[in-house]
Amino acid sequence: MAASIVVLGALGGALIGSMADAVGYGLLLWVPMWLTAAILRESGKLSTSLGFVSIMGILMVTAVYWLHPDPSSIWMEGLERFFKPLMDGTSPDLDADQLWNDFSAVAARYMTGIVSASLVISLMLGLLIARWWQSALFNPGGFRSEFIELRMHAAFPYSGMGALIVAVTANGGMAELALNLSLPLFALFLLVGFSVLHALVSRSKSWKAWLVGTYVALLFIPYIIVPIALVGLSDLWFDWRERLSPS
Repeated sequence: MAASIVVLGALGGALIGSMADAVGYGLLLWVPMWLTAAILRESGKLSTSLGFVSIMGILMVTAVYWLHPDPSSIWMEGLERFFKPLMDGTSPDLDADQLWNDFSAVAARYMTGIVSASLVISLMLGLLIARWWQSALFNPGGFRSEFIELRMHAAFPYSGMGALIVAVTANGGMAELALNLSLPLFALFLLVGFSVLHALVSRSKSWKAWLVGTYVALLFIPYIIVPIALVGLSDLWFDWRERLSPS
């Protein structure tokens, strides 16, 4: 990991003129990955290590709100730099300024949770790929059996439900914070939802078409991740693997 960060720093200095930014990004991504892998090694459970990743995402959101009462103002400059030029190039029939104001007012409020969820997904996918490689070398088939039986501790679904209830029923800053806190958990439940789909395929080949169709649909309808995450969230109470099994 240290050697990789050195190489990343050198590339950052050559390509973007900032070694510090490149090294900082490497540390931000790889140190949590190393901690997560160490937890997986000691616990032997994917659920424990993935739960740790989502907790890190929640702590990140909490820290941002603790350090800055209005995080949306932090993101506004970055959103304007990257997205406003795209909106300025839209059809002349549209009011670009109004479109930007509507978009930025919503996006800036939830960028903390979106960025946190993106980091959580990156860490989870990195861990799963590494676990798959390790399983292929030393325990063929081990990763598959672990993944299709992935279940989270009850604290995570209950926390997710609580955050969503507060986000819907509360007002102002409390609702905004609750929704941002729910996004790292959303990433976790999305992974559990895919685990359920793969488990159903392993028990009945008739589910294979559903699985393939889901992955294809993701290319064209990204919003399909919402029902998949809801499947992962509700698995604690509905036990979809048994409810939809051939028996």
